[in-house]
Amino acid sequence: MKQTDKQHSIMTWRKAIGSLLRWWWVGAAAIVAVAVAYIYKGVTDNPPVSLRVVHNTRIDVTPEQIMAVRDIGQWEFLTINTEEVVEWEHKRTFGTDRLVRIYQGTLRLGVDMQKVSDGWFVSLPDSTAQLTLPPVSLLDERFIDEARTRSFYERGTVTPDVLDQLYAQAQQKMRRRCLTPQNMQAAESNARQQFERIFRQMGFKRVIVKFDGKQ
Repeated sequence: MKQTDKQHSIMTWRKAIGSLLRWWWVGAAAIVAVAVAYIYKGVTDNPPVSLRVVHNTRIDVTPEQIMAVRDIGQWEFLTINTEEVVEWEHKRTFGTDRLVRIYQGTLRLGVDMQKVSDGWFVSLPDSTAQLTLPPVSLLDERFIDEARTRSFYERGTVTPDVLDQLYAQAQQKMRRRCLTPQNMQAAESNARQQFERIFRQMGFKRVIVKFDGKQ
């Protein structure tokens, strides 16, 4: 090969290599584009598993704990001590029969947990306990302490029927004086405080207390 042809061949290769080096980024861009397309297709066909953290704010209370609260039975929230004076008089031809008695009683207002309905306790989200209690009522109808009843004044003949009549009168007056809306509301307020304290100790942050028959 002549010297001139050899030099011409070398120059041709140098130009080709130079052109390749000058446009190398075009090839690299093409390779990157192909790789991106391949990755995108793979992600579309097989999406990655997404992870989410779910906060469970519902408090798990055991049936034994709920039964223990229910087994309390009658729960007293307000005690009222009262006294009533009742008088009876009966006029006769030759005189007058008369009796004045003083009755003392203790009225206990509260709820009877044995009367709770099904579903009285519900565990709600956000650590909330919802309770539906029986209405506040008089826990014992025989609230007069007969051992402390005494006769203030007595004259003439008094029959057992008269004593029963005076007892019923005293009982009715005590009920009327003590079972007022204010006292019932006070008992309900005390009940709410006690149940809130119990269920907060179980882990609840909020306690909603309702009473049957009330909104």
